[in-house]
Amino acid sequence: MKIHNIIKFAILTILFFTIYLSFSQNWPKIYGDGIQAYGKEILEYYDAGYVICGSILNNGEVFEYGWLIKTDINGNIIWDCKFGDASYENYFSDFDKTPDNGLIISGSTAQQDIEQDPLFVKLNTCGEIEWCKIFLRDGFNTASGIVSLPNGEYIGMIQYFGGQKQPERISLVKMDSIGEPIWIKHLAQEDSTIFNEEAFNLYYTPDNNLLVTGVCFRPSLKPLFIKTDLFGNQLWDLAWPVGSGGFAGQSVFLTNDIIYNASHLKFPGHPKVPYLLKFNENGEVLDQYPLMGDTIDVGGAGPILKYNDSILFTGTTWMYDNSSWEGFCDILKIDTLGNPLSLRRLIDDTNPPTSIIKSHDEKVITIGTFAVDGNWDIYLWKMNSDLEDDTLYTQPITYDSLCPHQILSDTVDLDCSLFVNIDEIPTKEEYESTIKISPNPARDWIALTLPDNVSSGDIELGIYNIFGQEVLKREVIPTDRMISLNISSLSFGLYIAVCKDQKNRMLKGKFIVKR
Repeated sequence: MKIHNIIKFAILTILFFTIYLSFSQNWPKIYGDGIQAYGKEILEYYDAGYVICGSILNNGEVFEYGWLIKTDINGNIIWDCKFGDASYENYFSDFDKTPDNGLIISGSTAQQDIEQDPLFVKLNTCGEIEWCKIFLRDGFNTASGIVSLPNGEYIGMIQYFGGQKQPERISLVKMDSIGEPIWIKHLAQEDSTIFNEEAFNLYYTPDNNLLVTGVCFRPSLKPLFIKTDLFGNQLWDLAWPVGSGGFAGQSVFLTNDIIYNASHLKFPGHPKVPYLLKFNENGEVLDQYPLMGDTIDVGGAGPILKYNDSILFTGTTWMYDNSSWEGFCDILKIDTLGNPLSLRRLIDDTNPPTSIIKSHDEKVITIGTFAVDGNWDIYLWKMNSDLEDDTLYTQPITYDSLCPHQILSDTVDLDCSLFVNIDEIPTKEEYESTIKISPNPARDWIALTLPDNVSSGDIELGIYNIFGQEVLKREVIPTDRMISLNISSLSFGLYIAVCKDQKNRMLKGKFIVKR
């Protein structure tokens, strides 16, 4: 080979590796420098960009704003929006995509109560508030989870830390498409051995049920799992029986009806160590696997990702010496027996990542919050399945295409004009026996909406006055659980509508006739 060809080849090789390294060393992306930020969850949006749900703190102590960051496929910020007012605390804990390509967010706010109240916010595809609702109750309470149902309704999870009803620590609230509460169901009421329970994550399961993960005392600290149906009926609870304590982190669901959870467990000589818990959809314990053996003094696992039915990824933190507070934050690639396949050191820190997802192009995306330079920042990594930094994408992508205008970064006051007293929300049992009637008061016609557990078929409908006399009687077939009724023959006064369905279930509702 001639000398000039050798030089040419060398130059091209250098250029290639220079370009390759510039594209591959794009991670991590860091957000919030100088403003004390906390990142809780990340999801991939419809346009292949990413949305990060988090909060902004004042002096690293008080949450001032809920924060959303929208990035492109390479993690570059397209827009961000701060929600709230610095005069009161606001915090975002969880979010989910909605069927209309918007977002539903859970969190807490001190807008009405200095101790904070549960908060739910619905955004459209432009990141604009469609509605926000505050659920009021005495004490420090928060909304710690939210799932969007395929029919446009929502189920939120409320965690209580105070107030008069201490036995009620976790509740599920079903809301309609505009945030109106339909019913509330208090969990962990059937097992008297479980107490001081806390809820961290809420999942819509592959078998169309709900799973709550968290922690409880029974009598020591235990990872807690509660499964319910979509009506809030508790199917089972599981306080993990192994170890002397621990916390449940995030969960994933395999196609063989197996559930895995990334957790912390305590054993003699170890304050806590990272474990992979394995159980089935019936709440039966199958196994548990130490993720780092007995080589560490203390550690834990938090987020988990199902890459496929044989490969999992989990975020861990650990220390050799519990007294030094010098720790390491890693991503572990493991099989379903907890065996490590590869490890990626993210950062030297004692905090684990907070969320891991898989993108449409099968990349592993993870976020965490770290105070490397004394300032809390959100870090974003994008890796391939071998835990190597992903390369930059250069193809053109149109972002936020469903929004008719450009989305600009902004600060938006939550201005929640909708308030709900938690203690006035009907329980699931009350809701299931209640007919919604509108308009109310009415003149000539009313529409009766039956609860969603009513059996199909003919309904016996009777209208009674305040003296218990039956003044109207019909046998009707509801259309989409609704009945229209002509009441023009009724005089002014209060009436009770009573329906009996095919299972002899009695349903009641009150209305006023106005003349």
